[in-house]
Amino acid sequence: MKKAIALVVSTVIFCAALAGCGGSGNSQASPSQSGSQQETVASESGGNARVLQIGHVNPGKDNDQYHTLCTLFGEKLTALSGGAFEIDILSDSLLGGERDMMEGMKIGTVDMAIITNLYYGNFVQDFTVFDLPYIFANRDEAYSILDDGNIMDPLTDKLYNDCDVKFLAWGEGGFRHVVNTVRPINDIGDMRGLKIRVPENALYIDSFKAMGSNPTAVAFSETFTAVQQKTVDGLELPISSIYTGGYHEICNYLSLTGHFYSPIALNMARSVWESLSEEEQGWFLQAAKEAGAEQRVFVQEIESQFISEMEASGAQVSEISDKASFRNACESVYQSIKNQIGNDILDKIDAKLK
Repeated sequence: MKKAIALVVSTVIFCAALAGCGGSGNSQASPSQSGSQQETVASESGGNARVLQIGHVNPGKDNDQYHTLCTLFGEKLTALSGGAFEIDILSDSLLGGERDMMEGMKIGTVDMAIITNLYYGNFVQDFTVFDLPYIFANRDEAYSILDDGNIMDPLTDKLYNDCDVKFLAWGEGGFRHVVNTVRPINDIGDMRGLKIRVPENALYIDSFKAMGSNPTAVAFSETFTAVQQKTVDGLELPISSIYTGGYHEICNYLSLTGHFYSPIALNMARSVWESLSEEEQGWFLQAAKEAGAEQRVFVQEIESQFISEMEASGAQVSEISDKASFRNACESVYQSIKNQIGNDILDKIDAKLK
């Protein structure tokens, strides 16, 4: 049943993919239509709860950071609402890639989704600053910026007004690292010529070019096969995604480059958000905030376990002692972003971190 629903949803999203992110909320399903459709699903299941679907691209495993965020959110929402709401999790890109789900939330075919910040940047350019290489030295720095309403509210308001996507709360994606089949990466010179899979994102592509590699954009759903078939030499992902995706089983070398920090977020279609009462909206915000906070702790605790297990299974793990050379190589990327969006957000980040 889920696969059939996902097939229909993917078809609708594909047809709407060129619609982009602009425009008003008039193009989406009305709140009453959206709520009616969701209640029909709940009625067919034999329960009284309103069931909302949430999609993400990662495996549906209990130790996956995306799936854990969804699970925690669903549990907390059901408890806060006294069983009035339930969450149906669709993992493994069943609702499409993250760009597809962003488009789906806009037109009302996707209720909720986990979106990685890098895909926000494709729609609201100011979000790209949080993906700049080595902008955060550690998680505490990242949290201090992402949880600052003075910095974030203008961006999430734009996401809502321009893209019809309601941001609920941040979760933890983790710092991203390189895993490959060719050689260990110990310094910036070892990046030279490696064909690394990256998302279809200009900042990611430019950053890996600046570091001397040969970045290749591949859909996430096709990446495992691309590595297996030697179409690419490797890829870059957070530790949890490398482990739950099984990439350590086909790549010999894991290098802890920590080049990007990768926050993920709980999101809802504007049409669904506006169908909720003020009290119900409060439940969703509280559940999302609590789930995000707990999931951050979960990811920090499980990453070291994953690294140990990958090393035990035969992967060679390399620490990077000189990350400054990687950061310096990417100076042109910083300048490019400043040219595109100005210095305002970067100045706020610098001021806060200092």
